[in-house]
Amino acid sequence: MLIKSTTALVTAGFMLAVSSVASADDQSKEYASIAQLPEAGSVTLTGTVEGISSNKEFTLRDASGKTIEIDSKFQLTLHEGDRVKVVGVLDDKALGLGKEIDATSVTVIDAADEAARPEPQDAEDPAPTEPSVKGGAGDDEMKKVDALPDEGPVTITGTIESVADDKMSFTLKGESGETIDVHTKEAVTVTAGQKVKVTGVMDSEVAGLGEQIVSAKVVMVS
Repeated sequence: MLIKSTTALVTAGFMLAVSSVASADDQSKEYASIAQLPEAGSVTLTGTVEGISSNKEFTLRDASGKTIEIDSKFQLTLHEGDRVKVVGVLDDKALGLGKEIDATSVTVIDAADEAARPEPQDAEDPAPTEPSVKGGAGDDEMKKVDALPDEGPVTITGTIESVADDKMSFTLKGESGETIDVHTKEAVTVTAGQKVKVTGVMDSEVAGLGEQIVSAKVVMVS
């Protein structure tokens, strides 16, 4: 009888512990921006779909322009510009390249054709974004890397200094000689020495190694 009672107590304790963990996992704090996210744990974040890698992976952009990768446990039907609420757990990306959210729930709050209509149509036209740049002084300023803001959408014209082997990133040199790393949404066919116009979003590099432009679109300039 003593053995049965002890077994029953251990089983009950184990079930209570499991119940407590499950309850803790269900509690996910909602954050207003990517910069406020903790190092680990359950989170809820609302933002706009910046880019789609597959039916389970996409890039989420918050109101400040910062982005984070989302890895869903299930297949999704999303479009760029959709405003969504993501619930999941923060995780380290491969090779320590920052954080990503392993999503357990992705809810579309506003579809792209209703709430984010200007974003996809105007993405190739830099005119609306240039006047909003901090300290904007016209088109000439967007030829200088040191004139770029710390965050938000940007457009800059410069010369490609070097290209990564995977064709997904390159170093851009501005008019006055400064350089900045550019990361594209997909592989691009460019070579060193070409003059290009880059439209993307400013973001902090891994380990605080300066600024970079992410989710970039590249147009050749003759």
